[in-house]
Amino acid sequence: MRALDRNRIVLLVTGFSVLVAAVTGLAWILNDPDAGAVDLATSTDAEDRHKAVERLRGRGSDAARRTLRLLSRDPDKWVAIRAVRALGQDRSRAGRETLAEIIRDGDLAAPTRGEAAATLGTLPDADSGILTEALVRDPKPEVRAGAAKGLLRMRNPKTLPQLVRALEDRDERVRIWAITAIHKMIARRFPYNAKLPPGRQRNEIRRIQAYLRRCGAL
Repeated sequence: MRALDRNRIVLLVTGFSVLVAAVTGLAWILNDPDAGAVDLATSTDAEDRHKAVERLRGRGSDAARRTLRLLSRDPDKWVAIRAVRALGQDRSRAGRETLAEIIRDGDLAAPTRGEAAATLGTLPDADSGILTEALVRDPKPEVRAGAAKGLLRMRNPKTLPQLVRALEDRDERVRIWAITAIHKMIARRFPYNAKLPPGRQRNEIRRIQAYLRRCGAL
């Protein structure tokens, strides 16, 4: 075979390989749920932003987490909350850290942060300290209630001291989730009524504290 023919064959094979690679790459991009999600996430149409959340749900990539974190700041309450719930399907350490960032971000809407706290409680290996800190210290009742709900889902007996303290919270929603979590963890019910102000239930709270001390939980 002449050298010219050999060179021509090499060029044809090389060109075909490049073409196959390009087509394969294009197909991957077109089928990648992340592709175009950023454009949808920055759309002025809330429906587009909802679509972005659905496209990124469960992806678990860095790009997906960054975009969902962006959407947690969305002015539409339900876009933000759905973005947080979508992050709850990311079982990675980075996913848990992203939810923790949202919980601690005081610039975000309180319902969004509360949803992040409740969602974190569903994740394996989540740090209960993030939720107990929010339950005890956060100034927003929606966040404290979300933290109590997250602790209910987590069911870690080591968090009982903070949950008992939350029985005296000034917000009814926090008290409801706190007593529900306590009942679930110890498999015993107390005649504590979360709808009543804590000042009217001092004796019931003391009985709960005394029982948990006898059990070694406090």
